[in-house]
Amino acid sequence: MSLTVSVVRYENLAGRPRQGVCSPFLADAEPGTPVPVRVQRAPHFRPPADPAAPAVMVGPGTGIAPFIGFLEERRARGHRAPNWLFFGEQHRATDFYYEQELAAFLAEGTLTRLDTAFSRDQRAEIYVQDRMREHGPLMWSWLRDGARFYVCGDASRMAEDVDQALRDIVTVHGGLTEAEAAASVKQLAADKRYVRDVY
Repeated sequence: MSLTVSVVRYENLAGRPRQGVCSPFLADAEPGTPVPVRVQRAPHFRPPADPAAPAVMVGPGTGIAPFIGFLEERRARGHRAPNWLFFGEQHRATDFYYEQELAAFLAEGTLTRLDTAFSRDQRAEIYVQDRMREHGPLMWSWLRDGARFYVCGDASRMAEDVDQALRDIVTVHGGLTEAEAAASVKQLAADKRYVRDVY
């Protein structure tokens, strides 16, 4: 088993150091320190069973963790359908989780496309939903071709923003009204082609 953890450490407005409760413990633990972990199953959140089904995965921050598993499973099963991953964090230099593994997946062809968004590396903040919109025509094409759309990560803002970007793409590139696009996205979810694991 592996864990993907983002360590919470910062200074408050008064300049006092603050930190999370669990993540610093995990980051600072000596190698071999036993760590009790409870696994919460998410049986609805798994890669496509159909080896021909394309997958679009949106996993900013630690939300990338299950998609490493998705890609490993698709490779192990010999699934040759295209896989597209959107990953975002604050800084490429320090926050590009699984960079080497993703480069290997790209090189071997398991991962077809990788689009990144490092929000603090330039003046204007860029997020995964911005990258989705940039590639709206291609995203629409993948969806028309039966792609499964997965989102994992922050429920408070990111999931809502990604959902809106998906609706915008369906509206603009599908030529639908906002109401029709909302119904189309709702149908994707009902068909289990739009699946979220957000927290």
